[in-house]
Amino acid sequence: MTAHWHVLGVGAIGGLFACRLKSGGASVTLLDHRDHVRHHAPADLTLTLTGDATGSHTLPWQPVTATPPIEHLLVCTKAFGVESAIASVAHRLTENSVVVLLCNGMGHEAVVAPYLDGATLVLGSTTAGSRLTSPGERQISGNGATTLGRPLPPHDAPDWVVAWQNGVPEFLWTHDIHRVLLAKAALNAVINPLTGVHRVTNGELLSAQFFSQTQQVTGEVQGLLVAAGAQDLADALPDQVRAVCLATANNHSSMRVDLDRGQRTEIESIVGWLLGHLSHHRPPTPLLSSLYETILTADKQDRKSTRLNSSHLVISYAVFCLK
Repeated sequence: MTAHWHVLGVGAIGGLFACRLKSGGASVTLLDHRDHVRHHAPADLTLTLTGDATGSHTLPWQPVTATPPIEHLLVCTKAFGVESAIASVAHRLTENSVVVLLCNGMGHEAVVAPYLDGATLVLGSTTAGSRLTSPGERQISGNGATTLGRPLPPHDAPDWVVAWQNGVPEFLWTHDIHRVLLAKAALNAVINPLTGVHRVTNGELLSAQFFSQTQQVTGEVQGLLVAAGAQDLADALPDQVRAVCLATANNHSSMRVDLDRGQRTEIESIVGWLLGHLSHHRPPTPLLSSLYETILTADKQDRKSTRLNSSHLVISYAVFCLK
């Protein structure tokens, strides 16, 4: 039986995975959590992939205000938009529904729990790189690896993973998704804030100008992981940071892109969560905390009227470092 997937949040990653699921044999319907402010959704949308992956799929739209139950739901919104996205389709979820969250950061499980109505929750992580170049085109900068798993038992892989196995490169089902998400959050906590504040590419973090800061933030995140009992993840982090910076040397992190565009970042779900939830006995994190406060301040500005440019962020960051 062919699984039917609804994709909520059809941006760069959502559009990519809608195409991947379609390629894997699933039927796919597009949703957008902003549909409730539209008069109507388009009849369909053609999504074209370029770059490391190519292909084109024409997929139907359906407004979130529709009433038929959703069988399988993939959510690919920004971290801070997860709750409102799930709330917009909560009336369509049942105890037979499956909800997959493929979003950055941590803490989403507790946020969406009140809206699930018995639906099965699955959490995911991907290192795929995708850029939205037009409403119908996604430029793929890296196929990456994708991992899914249930946060609660049973942890065995369900039948519907066939479409993921067939359509998603380097797909893995895991029995310990929290470990995977924690490792990615730790990696993002090193790379994203530094590239965002300094407005540099990922590869520049290994340059002479920024390498000492990269090492310091890496060490501080390692300290958080060790305090939380994740020594193995802490040991692996320096090599992972270096490998990602080399493999994506010319890429801009999502946090840098958000700051460049004057948009809200995902700092709270990544660094904020690590600082506030990972350990009751938090070791000192002076540089990571300074980066966090700097970007959080930028997030709190009225970005439509006051956009913080690179010099403003660096000055703000320097002030925090002097405190």
